[in-house]
Amino acid sequence: MAQIQSTIKLEMEHSKQSWWTMLGTAGMRRRVFISAFLGLFTQMSGNTLLSYYTNTIYGMMGFTSYYAKTRINIANQCWSFFNGTLIALFVTRFRRRLAFMTSSSSMLICFIAITIAFSFLKKAEIAKEKNHAASIAALVFYFSYSPCYAIGNNALTYSKS
Repeated sequence: MAQIQSTIKLEMEHSKQSWWTMLGTAGMRRRVFISAFLGLFTQMSGNTLLSYYTNTIYGMMGFTSYYAKTRINIANQCWSFFNGTLIALFVTRFRRRLAFMTSSSSMLICFIAITIAFSFLKKAEIAKEKNHAASIAALVFYFSYSPCYAIGNNALTYSKS
């Protein structure tokens, strides 16, 4: 009973604080800024772009049959599940800033590499040729994006540690 009463008293003291308390110090303003934009940055990381345009991306890579697209899609989903689970188990052992910076920079590298590969694929298409190496490179970096995303945006966005 005493614990309940002390908890209620403590909660009543904190309930008298206003929302402006969050902006009272520079450290709190920084935390509010980070937490407010974390969801936005997660949505703008490119994961939705890759999943929404999967069919178009596979076609650009030269995989046009439903059989090939289905196999790649299943492999990518299994790969994402595997590395997402594994990374979620270990990412909390590292500093958050390092994990977010590693995630962001590696996602950028993956997108740059995919863009370069697509550029070579487009040049080959214009020349009415096939560029198998660029197709495989685009696919490799497409698969590489998943662990890069999982490091910062899967595990850390929702973890509390």
